[in-house]
Amino acid sequence: MLDYCLCPKCERMIMLDEDYPTGFCLYCGTHIAYSEAREDFLSGLRSAIPDEFVLEVDLSELIDEDDAEENNYGVSECREECAKAQALMGKWDFAKAYEHYARAVDWLPTDFEAVCGRMTAGVLKLNDVENWESRLNDCTALIRSQNDWNMAQKSLEYALDILKKFLSKGGRFVAPYYTYGFFRIIAEKFPQLTDTAMRIFAHCLNVDNAPLTDAARLDHETTRFAVGSFSAEPDKNLRYPLLLVMKHHPEPRVTESLCRALYVYDRVGWLRSRDNDRIDDVIGFMELAFSDPFAEAQRRTVVGVCYDFLMMGGLEHNTTLKEKQLFLSRVYSYRQITRMERFFGEDLFFRRVQREVYLRSQGASVTSGEYKKIQDKISMLSAKPAATDYYNR
Repeated sequence: MLDYCLCPKCERMIMLDEDYPTGFCLYCGTHIAYSEAREDFLSGLRSAIPDEFVLEVDLSELIDEDDAEENNYGVSECREECAKAQALMGKWDFAKAYEHYARAVDWLPTDFEAVCGRMTAGVLKLNDVENWESRLNDCTALIRSQNDWNMAQKSLEYALDILKKFLSKGGRFVAPYYTYGFFRIIAEKFPQLTDTAMRIFAHCLNVDNAPLTDAARLDHETTRFAVGSFSAEPDKNLRYPLLLVMKHHPEPRVTESLCRALYVYDRVGWLRSRDNDRIDDVIGFMELAFSDPFAEAQRRTVVGVCYDFLMMGGLEHNTTLKEKQLFLSRVYSYRQITRMERFFGEDLFFRRVQREVYLRSQGASVTSGEYKKIQDKISMLSAKPAATDYYNR
């Protein structure tokens, strides 16, 4: 089985097979002893995380009354499996700990320690991220007051702290497509953990969907060895996870950089290929931002970023506005350009693109009322100061 290790020479995170005593670093070629490299990696984690995972809580305050009155069938077996799992957690063997916690839950499905332990070990063994949300739901279903400092919150805090350490070693371990629900529940139910969860989720969104941008620059080769199931292509429906990060992330500058990394990077390639999934996702991103209770500053950020994607804001080298206008008029359908009107309607360049898109649509005519309406808007904006144009903001 492959385990995370740390190269003693270049200090990068790699994966080696525990069945072999030695291996080689992917990056610098150093011949490495598995046991030493594994211990170096675990030592780095332990420097910030307690050596043992201990959960202490009064279960009577957290478990539903109906569950508290169950009989004693399976209790001793459940406790025995939890004890074995606890010992393995202390050794950082999360995969085997998960197996014992899963058996404990089989014996006693409503045992809170077993359910929380299974969730924690399941998160940290990394290879089935699509199940994180259901395991977290199992925990919260047993809690009366979900915002209190309780066993589930301690379990999540422990797991998130270790995940942060993986980030510091260059690892990518979370597929945003699968774990959006997991992080959404944390943001809604565990406010004390929201900042940490959103930093992790924003990082993984960036790495998974914009791995070559300066904002996302991690070790590109490391991502090839991430554990878990990942979609073959970047997820083209980013609006929901991106809005979750914007709503809860503590640093506005980070969220704006993330938006630009995901949407604006390589925009010419997406537009040239008429990637309608991506285009519709960006338009939907704006629509959702204005339907949810976002602050005005956040909405301005959303519109500015989406304008730079959809209208190619910011002058590219050797490209005139006329050339951009002709190019974009061949990209969008009239339905798409009409959806944008709500957000860019006071921008002169957008109106000129809209006119060209309209003239290319079926049944268009320069004598129609729609064409006249667009022309009137262009005339009105042309008479206004240049500040109405996004290019002169």
